[in-house]
Amino acid sequence: MEQIYTIPVNMAFEESIEASKEGVHICPFCRMYDSLEKEETELILGASMMEPDTRIKTNESGFCPDHLMKLFTMGKRLPLALMLESHLDHIVNEMKCGIFPAKSGASAAKSLREISDGCYICDRIEHNFNLRVEAAALLWQNDPAFREKTAAQHHFCLDHFVRFLAAAQERMSKKEFAEFYKTVGAAEAEYIASLRDDVSWFCKKFDYRYTDEPWNGAKDAPERSAAFLKGDTVPEK
Repeated sequence: MEQIYTIPVNMAFEESIEASKEGVHICPFCRMYDSLEKEETELILGASMMEPDTRIKTNESGFCPDHLMKLFTMGKRLPLALMLESHLDHIVNEMKCGIFPAKSGASAAKSLREISDGCYICDRIEHNFNLRVEAAALLWQNDPAFREKTAAQHHFCLDHFVRFLAAAQERMSKKEFAEFYKTVGAAEAEYIASLRDDVSWFCKKFDYRYTDEPWNGAKDAPERSAAFLKGDTVPEK
């Protein structure tokens, strides 16, 4: 198992355990995803920008609205402008109809749709993130210490929990996966149940009959539910 993948997985799981001790509960996979996103956005406006292979891929894929805005907020306007200039040139070339407008027009429409739907950064993150989820499943199989780290997690966000399950199911025997699911699934189910109870209490607090009752930690239940359903955000350090 390559350390290039297992090291960041172990680090993220350990960081989540330590943060939970301070009352900050964040899915370890969300930590990994945020770390990858930061690495990719910094890399694309650094040395990678001038690499021909990278420029070809950014020309073909472009960026999703979210990542394009994040690139703008980094303050490196010239590197971004140079990349956008090249990307726009690529789009202009894809729009040319040539001597067979009907045929090449259909081809251009397909190419433009692929460009519009693509994102170089999303593709890079997804590729590397998938490898880390797979590494987590393999670590659970082979490393007893990692099983303890997994059991010590406060929770996983829903999307990453599902992906963790899928990676484990693909690699484990039915017996091994049953053990995995019993351990990981039980803790996750307990968290979801407690979250549901908190949301329910939050709703009841708006009923006059419960006005004088304590909040019991449910004031931020909607925010925690959104984080669980759509992914946690790692606080800036």
